[in-house]
Amino acid sequence: MISRLIAAWPLERYQLWLTYADGTEGAIDLEEQLAPWSLETLRDVREFRKLRIDRSRSLIVWPSGVDLDTHTLYRELRRRRCWKMPARRD
Repeated sequence: MISRLIAAWPLERYQLWLTYADGTEGAIDLEEQLAPWSLETLRDVREFRKLRIDRSRSLIVWPSGVDLDTHTLYRELRRRRCWKMPARRD
C-alpha cells in the first residue's frame, strides 16, 4: 500500500521535499522532468513554488494546471532511500 502525502514544499531550484504518513520523506529533483512541453510553465521558479496538495486525487498541483502523482513520487523516494532533510542555508 502506498502511503498518503501529508506535506510538500519547494526547496532550491526545482526540488520538492515530500513527507508521507508512514514516515518516508525526502527530496525529489524535478529539473530534468521539466523539459516536456506539459511541464514548461514550472520552469518559472515563482510558479514552481505555488504548489499545493490535492488530497482527494493524490496529486501535487499548480495553478497553471500541471499536476504530479504523489504515488509515483513516493515510489521514487522509496527506491532511492532519500530520507534525510538537507541542511538549511540561511
